[in-house]
Amino acid sequence: MRVLLINPNRYQSPPVPPIGLEYVAASLEERGHTVSILDLCFSDSAPKALDEAVKILNPDITGLTVRNVDSALFHTNEFFLDGIRDIIAHIKAVHGLKTLIGGAGIMANPEGILSYLDADFAVAGPGEDTVHDILGSLERHDEKKIYYGRYREGRSFPGRSFLIDYREYVNNGGIAGFETHKGCSSSCPYCLEANSRVSFKNPADVVEEIRSFVGRGFSHFHLCDSEFNECLEYSTDFCSALKKESLGIKWAAYMKPTNFSKKLFQLMKETGVYLITLSVDSWKKCDLYWADIQKFIFGARSSGIKVAVDFLTGFPHETVADVRQCLDTLRRPMPDSIGVNTYIRLFKGMPITRMIVKDADLSSRLIGNTDDPTFVKPVFYNHIDTDMLLHIIDGDSTIRIEGPEKRVNYSRIDGP
Repeated sequence: MRVLLINPNRYQSPPVPPIGLEYVAASLEERGHTVSILDLCFSDSAPKALDEAVKILNPDITGLTVRNVDSALFHTNEFFLDGIRDIIAHIKAVHGLKTLIGGAGIMANPEGILSYLDADFAVAGPGEDTVHDILGSLERHDEKKIYYGRYREGRSFPGRSFLIDYREYVNNGGIAGFETHKGCSSSCPYCLEANSRVSFKNPADVVEEIRSFVGRGFSHFHLCDSEFNECLEYSTDFCSALKKESLGIKWAAYMKPTNFSKKLFQLMKETGVYLITLSVDSWKKCDLYWADIQKFIFGARSSGIKVAVDFLTGFPHETVADVRQCLDTLRRPMPDSIGVNTYIRLFKGMPITRMIVKDADLSSRLIGNTDDPTFVKPVFYNHIDTDMLLHIIDGDSTIRIEGPEKRVNYSRIDGP
């Protein structure tokens, strides 16, 4: 089949290359399909670019990635689905093609997003293998609406198609990315990836993918995993494999305050890691959690790696005193920065969403499209507002409020 994959993501603060589309494209190419990627990130006219791409390829089906439903930050929130819906409507009205949607954002509400976008099919979860099920169902005329992604266990993942113009992303403040695994075993009640199956890639395959980028002239990367240290043994093995190749890269990663060691930090530094964004939250945490955070920050910084803390707080029943105490604890090991967010984006199916909507007092603190039970359009929970948070921070320059400034840590904090 001829498949046109489309990146409708126009967000440029910073622009993020559609890594998922490249993996799906490589998987399709492995099976003998003809694939093209239409990247609309920097396009002046999405309809015009789409018409030209369809004319060239004459596809049998189109696939669009929904990386995010919205920017998930209250102060400057941008809702992305209306723009994607317009593209799908154009595809159907002008070209009469069926549309498949996938990407990390689908997990927010597969049924609700499929309906909102008026697409034909949706993949919830990894799509590299599942896309073949959909193409097969089209040939058999045996179609269902929602497919759930399959995880590869102990097998190689497809490589990259390299159908994206990475130079344009770099010129506009973006950087290349790679991933070492899918899924997350943590149980954070506010996260779409919580308690999802974990599947690791062969470290040699990932290193070869990075080598391909280096051969094309790129040396700056951001890890696209939810958190790099899902498994300490795997993270150590990967860094050991990367170190042996001496590729001369620099990279940044998200991590969580568990599964770390002095050896891992040393290996990460030796492979070019200059920045770790440490994901922290205050949801029902014990003293050991906060002790691990301090050990993590001390360990990373003593290895020469900068640490930016992303701190989500202001959960139901927390007080101003609770938040102040958490910030005091985070200040102590002296991270390079602390970004605080007290506006919690809710999605259907999340444990925290179910808890809040059942409590009249808590639900009175919701902001946004509160009459929509699908939670497709933005809904935030908040009881520590910006003015109160500014009072708590009390002018500390290390701490910033997330949202007003559209930047990410790897663009705020310079690398080597």
